[in-house]
Amino acid sequence: MDKNTITGLILIFLIFIGFSVYNNSRLNKNFERAVAAAEAEVDKGNLERARTEYVNALRFKPNQPDVLEKINDLNIRLGIVPETIAEDSTETETPAGTAVPGAVKRDSVNADQYGAFAVAAKGEDDFITLENNLLEIKISQKGGRVYSARLKNYVTHDSLPLILFSGDSTVFGFNFFTSDNKAVQTNDLYFVPVSGQRSYLITDQPQSVILRLQADSGRYIEYKYTLAPDKYSVNFDVEFRNMEGILPANQNSISLDWRMYIPQQEKGRANEENYTTLKYKYYQDEVDGFRLRSKKETETQDITTKLSWVAYVDQFFSSVIMTDDFFLNGSLSSSLTPTSKNISGITPLK
Repeated sequence: MDKNTITGLILIFLIFIGFSVYNNSRLNKNFERAVAAAEAEVDKGNLERARTEYVNALRFKPNQPDVLEKINDLNIRLGIVPETIAEDSTETETPAGTAVPGAVKRDSVNADQYGAFAVAAKGEDDFITLENNLLEIKISQKGGRVYSARLKNYVTHDSLPLILFSGDSTVFGFNFFTSDNKAVQTNDLYFVPVSGQRSYLITDQPQSVILRLQADSGRYIEYKYTLAPDKYSVNFDVEFRNMEGILPANQNSISLDWRMYIPQQEKGRANEENYTTLKYKYYQDEVDGFRLRSKKETETQDITTKLSWVAYVDQFFSSVIMTDDFFLNGSLSSSLTPTSKNISGITPLK
């Protein structure tokens, strides 16, 4: 190799190391911020809110023993998990030669981590396309989430397809604890489509894609995506089927985790950044959001009241999640990503 090639390889290596350090530093900061917020809520006596913040911390550093122990303690104090179950959950395996009648055979590590949903810890990472004349979305079996969304009648400033979001950086799923105190994040598990069809083209009437996150044959979480002709909106219905014994009987809410990076669509990045933000609407009240033209590296906002919708907004387009009723509350954050082609990453939660 000549000198220029070697120099180029060294630069690429240094850039890679620098990005890794930057990414780890950001994860550490977000983790520490969530833990600090949880501890502050404990001091105030807001145990439910503290539990939510500790769960948020696990998204940045999964399986942290100290955090898991604190969540376990809060689950007991809140009555979500009986103390006897919490104590039993420390057992690592079933004695050799024993079996539980009707149980699904599972890998022990996955069983320890995912409990009843261990069967979904491994699966096929395939995609299903749902499209009409205006919109094309790809649905990933991993997480059962919308992996990408393309607007057919628009292009970027350099004539590339206009994609609102795409890739494994996108997160969309429910986070909850099972009755045996297992932390489940549906975004990390594999859904199974009800139909073998992999492509749906809507021309004259709505069509639906249905996927299920299996616990066993009769118990599952079902996602149903429905798209109609001439529509940019996709209906999303969720059903928790026969969750008795899997979810705590007194659990009355579940956290929804939605994250995405907003890609750069326009030629003038600085101007586009000025109009990229997060908006939300209070239930039966006004619209609010993060301040435009903000130069803060990270912004956060805890909404303690009901919300009707939350939206990622860039200069000309939006990605919005709406509910027929309301979200109980929300924990929102936005971070600038100046070193990539993404404008920012915004995280509405719950």
